[in-house]
Amino acid sequence: MDLDPRRLVVLRAVDRHGGVVGAAAALHVSPSAVSQQLAMLERESGFVLIDRSRRGGQRPLEFTPAGRRLVAHAYDLVQVLDDAEAELGSLAEDITGEVRIAAFFTVLRGFAGAALVELGRTYPALQPRVTNIDERTAVDDVQAGRVDLALVEDDAQRRRIVPRGLYYEALADDPFRVAVPVAWPEFDDLAAVADRPWIDGPPDSATGQAMARVRTATGLSLPAPHLCREFTAALAMVAAGLAGALIPDLAVVASAPADVRIVALPGLGARRIGVIYRRSRNEPTPAVRAVLDLLRTSAAAPAAGP
Repeated sequence: MDLDPRRLVVLRAVDRHGGVVGAAAALHVSPSAVSQQLAMLERESGFVLIDRSRRGGQRPLEFTPAGRRLVAHAYDLVQVLDDAEAELGSLAEDITGEVRIAAFFTVLRGFAGAALVELGRTYPALQPRVTNIDERTAVDDVQAGRVDLALVEDDAQRRRIVPRGLYYEALADDPFRVAVPVAWPEFDDLAAVADRPWIDGPPDSATGQAMARVRTATGLSLPAPHLCREFTAALAMVAAGLAGALIPDLAVVASAPADVRIVALPGLGARRIGVIYRRSRNEPTPAVRAVLDLLRTSAAAPAAGP
């Protein structure tokens, strides 16, 4: 048995707020996301936790005996977490200083921005400094000590090699979608549009790596007369009817124009968003570790969504 403690937090919210809908409102997720978490918890525990035989009408949700026992443990778990948070909160005032972060638009829009907002609440004396620079410069700046954390991207199947003294940590996988002009015919197979023009990315970019991988895996030509590093530029070209493109989900959510159709297809893979930082006897510092912890938490948060 391998129980995910995050699902126990969801279980406790269901009991505390009288059902799935109330728990969803308290956790700021959809009811379907709560139901999915409960179903996964039942699979992990090997027990039926919700008595579904007595549902219907306005009857409140009821737990099975196994469910009630697990709810009790869920309350204990949340209490432990609350106590830990309170204890760490008393230490937050001791974490001060400046943390310099190199980041790009889609990760700021996706989860890093939320982490920085929480950083201000949790560590009010800590000062983040965000800069938007190209990835190669960002990694060089981390190595030189001009930047503390650099958020980077790769195709998820690529293994990143970092210079000596630096450490790479994966944070989240961002699935690729197909973005095409609305004038293109509807399709459910990439082969149907493979001979049309496409937008490639530089070889060192997540898009360039993904395009090369998809070409190799499928044998499709995917001719690419255009080259873009920025997803916003690629989406603008797609909207103009010039070509199709592989675009990661966070970029679609952040800036997909109305004249673009997004298609989810199997086999496209994902880009992997990670962070690079210095690691030695004295690094990362407590301030950098605090930012890292919030980035990890924020990056994992979409897993609880629908």
